[in-house]
Amino acid sequence: MTLQRYSPDELDQFALRLLDLAAMMREMAVTSREHGISDLPVHDKKAQEWAAKLADWLHKAQAGLDVQIRQARAKRRAISAQASATQEESPQQ
Repeated sequence: MTLQRYSPDELDQFALRLLDLAAMMREMAVTSREHGISDLPVHDKKAQEWAAKLADWLHKAQAGLDVQIRQARAKRRAISAQASATQEESPQQ
């Protein structure tokens, strides 16, 4: 598995790609209902496996994002605390 860095825009593009696929499936559902087709045969084993792996991948990516958010907050708090300490130490005019 290759680790790739995604910008927020790239995440949006990926999400839109998935939404396009979901929209195609929804259109198939609507069309099959309109035409009275109640049992469309599809080979779904690989798609179901892919969807499960995608869900796992997203959970791991979300956990990684959560860690980065906590690190960024801690860093900002440390900088803020350091700045406050520096202001308290310096003589006020």
